[in-house]
Amino acid sequence: MVNISGFLKIYILNIITKPSFLVCFASAMYPFHRLVIIAGKHIFSRRKKVEDVTQKYTFHFRPGLGDIDLYPEVNNGRHFVFCDLARYDFALKTGLVKYIKKEKFLFVVGGSTIRYRKRLRPFRKSKIVTQFVGFNKKFFYFHHAIQQNGAVSSSAIVRTGIRDKNGTIDPEIVMQGLGFDVKPFMEPWVAEWINWDDETHQWPNPDN
Repeated sequence: MVNISGFLKIYILNIITKPSFLVCFASAMYPFHRLVIIAGKHIFSRRKKVEDVTQKYTFHFRPGLGDIDLYPEVNNGRHFVFCDLARYDFALKTGLVKYIKKEKFLFVVGGSTIRYRKRLRPFRKSKIVTQFVGFNKKFFYFHHAIQQNGAVSSSAIVRTGIRDKNGTIDPEIVMQGLGFDVKPFMEPWVAEWINWDDETHQWPNPDN
């Protein structure tokens, strides 16, 4: 895992000593500057830890120039990136980042599906409403709804996991490690999605 506090110090130092660094960094493919800001808010503020992992929680953001395409609107692929940041915010609030670092585990994404509803415009206040909608012996499942001006711009389901060098860690073990007494559960619509995207359904071989 990245040493966030050390990374934050390097980032601030480069902004002060090398103004051009900010421009290059902000236009990078992955918005590390946003990740640093999220981590910084948790480091320097006393945010209340999430007590119920199944509750809905909100991540606020404002799309920028580096997030748009030619139309201009937030690029479709960027929606997934913002969902990624919302889950990282969730992981910080629940203590998951600290736990992952301690155990030397890694985050992974095992699958996702998204539906686009309305254009997501740059420079406008936006938010992602995230809900933890289930887990089994292998994966965690999250639902993200990206909203702007009171309307849903996109809705996504993401399958995530935690691994070490030996393979996937049972999510129930992670829950216990975080101090949450939550047994495996699954929203019915999530179970339907899992059945549709089951590993037994083979994808086309690109070599054929």
